[in-house]
Amino acid sequence: MTFEVPHPHIELPPGEEPLVLVAPSTAHDSDNHLVRTALEALSGEPVRVVATTNRVAPQTPIEVPPNAVLVDWLSYSQLMPAASLVISHGGHGTVARALAAGTPLLICPIIGDMSETAMRVAWAKCGLSLPWRLCQPAPLRWAARRLLDDASFAARAEELARWAGENDGAERGAELIERLARTRTAA
Repeated sequence: MTFEVPHPHIELPPGEEPLVLVAPSTAHDSDNHLVRTALEALSGEPVRVVATTNRVAPQTPIEVPPNAVLVDWLSYSQLMPAASLVISHGGHGTVARALAAGTPLLICPIIGDMSETAMRVAWAKCGLSLPWRLCQPAPLRWAARRLLDDASFAARAEELARWAGENDGAERGAELIERLARTRTAA
């Protein structure tokens, strides 16, 4: 089940190059390290970048290259279907939304279950995991290039999105609960 606070559409960077969405955690990166690193790594690359601080106020100004825009908040429903790659810490909501849109992920896990989520995404071959200690411009650039250049990651993410579209989780959950309730009342 997805939920999104309504937010106006944003203007995307001009051009036809692949769109990369940088969507960090809202709670665990107070110095905007992922956003700063991704913007530096992708500066000069043949991509368009939309990055959000997710309302985590920058402690110091963030340098934004010409191929990017930085906003404080955005609509995932606008950006994820248009993106060729989502770069994230690996929060469940962001990962689920990206995969539902058929968009591969580069996850730089920072805390908690984000590492587990990153490993599952890598295992499913719909993205890569970049350990937090390696979240620096050169490794992030390499991983982003690999994900954008190898069409198998996007194909796998699209395959998962198709499966999810055909297999409604809420509907299936309700069926299982109803079946369990019937067996309990029959006993």
